[in-house]
Amino acid sequence: MIMFEVTAIDERIMDRDIYLMNVVTEKEEECFDNSIGYSDDNNFMFMKIGSKYECKILLIGDQAKEENKEACKLFFTEEGLIKIGKCKFLKVYLGNEEYYILADEILFNDEDKYILFDFFRKDLLEVDGHISPMYI
Repeated sequence: MIMFEVTAIDERIMDRDIYLMNVVTEKEEECFDNSIGYSDDNNFMFMKIGSKYECKILLIGDQAKEENKEACKLFFTEEGLIKIGKCKFLKVYLGNEEYYILADEILFNDEDKYILFDFFRKDLLEVDGHISPMYI
């Protein structure tokens, strides 16, 4: 897993945005966290500004049928399909960064090196071994 430092948190009543920085690549990520709305005790409320955590980030969006300005190329990793909690995910690369996408409705074959994907949000999937309650 990749280590991130929490740089800021925007709190709202039932969700929040957590700003993370990859400690290796220094890429900044804005991640949506609504885990508190799904579980009172199994959530990501333990995350604090200035602390470092191992995180898996989930891209939320849809597979694109053809190249367009919103779609990006997500390259498959050697691991391919990974089960996290009760769901199957694809581990992918966008540039040098590692992400996950839900495998459910993704169409690909073994020869494909990448898929086109149009994402609109990044969610926290797992933090220090704690899986988002949405996927347990």
